Amino acid sequence: MRKLLFVLLLTIAMSITACGSEDGKTPQEPQKTEDDAQENTAVQDDAAENSDEQSNESDQTAASNDSGSSNLEDYMASLKEQSDGIKSYLENEAMTQQDMNEKSQELYKLWDDGLNYLWGELKNKLPEDEFAKLLDEQRTWVADKEAAVEEAGKEVEGGSMYPLVVNSEAAKLTEERVYELYEKLK
Repeated sequence: MRKLLFVLLLTIAMSITACGSEDGKTPQEPQKTEDDAQENTAVQDDAAENSDEQSNESDQTAASNDSGSSNLEDYMASLKEQSDGIKSYLENEAMTQQDMNEKSQELYKLWDDGLNYLWGELKNKLPEDEFAKLLDEQRTWVADKEAAVEEAGKEVEGGSMYPLVVNSEAAKLTEERVYELYEKLK
């Protein structure tokens, strides 16, 4: 399946880059690096240690609302709708390689923000011992995700498709993790 996706992405990229980008810009590098992953884990560690802090005010509002379950379902529906829109755009619109790289980064950021939102919800809902176990599981997941993303990018490392490939893999894995965490909140 990965090879098929790779071939499809390569074909699209080749046909788009064959048209050329007249602005002369170089492709955008992916935003997430190994250092970012370590920073993300550190942020999650801080969240576990500082339960009084929330990442933003909208998270606090949603978490304190009496109809939290309904808000969570609305949040997930909105997240999926936004994701589907970005995926559709990536699949159906003619774009430069740089545009595809940026859209894939946008998709990854969307799911990463969703992951962080759910993480805050879990911190508020789970008993301390369960949350501690989940924190250990999350650290393992982050390391596994980063390894998978690195592996996915090896075939195109140094090329203009690199950001698209690594962002797409990171988005896919993060989306899967968001749904796993969502199930824990039901």
